[in-house]
Parts: sequence; C-alpha cells; structure tokens
Amino acid sequence: MRSQFRITSLLLVLVLASCSGRGGSRIKPPALSPAAAAEQAMATYDTNKDGFLDAKELEKCPALLAALDDLDKNKDKKLSASEIEAELADMRDSRAGIVSITCVVEMDGRPLMDATVRFVPEAFLGSSYKPAQGVSLEDGSVPLRTEGYDVDGVPPGFFRIEVSKKDASGQEAVPARYNSATTLGAMISTEMRTGVRLRLTSR
Repeated sequence: MRSQFRITSLLLVLVLASCSGRGGSRIKPPALSPAAAAEQAMATYDTNKDGFLDAKELEKCPALLAALDDLDKNKDKKLSASEIEAELADMRDSRAGIVSITCVVEMDGRPLMDATVRFVPEAFLGSSYKPAQGVSLEDGSVPLRTEGYDVDGVPPGFFRIEVSKKDASGQEAVPARYNSATTLGAMISTEMRTGVRLRLTSR
C-alpha cells in the first residue's frame, strides 16, 4: 500500500546550478553512474528476479515508489532498469549541483513545528550523495540543507524522507512509518514544478 501522505503542488522549484553563494564557486554535483545505480537498484529490490520492480517491491524503496508514475514510461505499472537509468542520466546531464525546493510538513492537517526532516539518499545512488536536513518552522515549512553544502537545497536524486519530533522526555511523537520505518520518499529533479508537502497522520 502507498504511504499515508501525498506529495502535492506547492511552489515553483528554483535550480541553483551555477553558484554556491560563497565566493560564487560552482556547486559540484555528486558523482553518479546512471547505469551502475540502476543496476544496484534492481539488485536490491527485484526480489522475484523478473527484471522489473512492481509496486509491492517498491514499498521497500519509498523514493522510487513515489516516482513510479513519472518514471513508468510504458505505463505497465513497473519500473525497469532502463527507465531508472534514463531518469538518472537526465539528472547527471543537467549538471545541477543542487535544487532549492519547498518542503512543508503537517500532522493531522496542521503545520508540524520543530520537527526534524531528513532527506536520505537511496543507497543505490552511491556514497557521493549526502543527507539533507532541516527543522520545520511555525508554518511547517522546512529549510533543507545538504551535508557539506553552504546553501540550502537538495541534489537531484532519489530520497527517502524521515520526520522526527521528540518530546522533553525523548519520546518520539511521530509514528515510525515516517521515520525509523519510513514510507515517505521523493524524487528531486531539475524538472520539478512542485514542492514536497508531507501530510502525516498521528494514527
């Protein structure tokens, strides 16, 4: 089953590919081999070894599941290695080092303040990809910054999303399906025309 959230329209994405905001130096994209990454994704998630990733298999990979409709070019409701590789090649060829996205998190229809939101790159992307993280503001918006970068944003790629908020005693207030066993994911690309809106439920 798909997770209890929807990624919906928010604001136009701004691509920050040319300068970092400190000395005007170019933001270098993470190293990426589209063919190797696609092959690794298939090796990890194609449990029935039929050469495709169906919706059930993709439950283990929230980012690819969230992007299924966009990547499934022949509309067979499955992903092939070539479909994943094609999207990754577009990301690489864009030469964009970072994408500034809008992200908003809600719980039970209300903005969730002071929650830590992490965009964790799917492992098949390789070690050059680092997590992005931010803390939600009063309106639920989340300024995301990637580890090792000096401007806000997330590199083009596939990310599982973790949302955590702990009370004074250290008790987690957000269900595990949104953090330790997350079902949330997103594809970040230079072609995005929407932000990421996370609609969480407490039950």
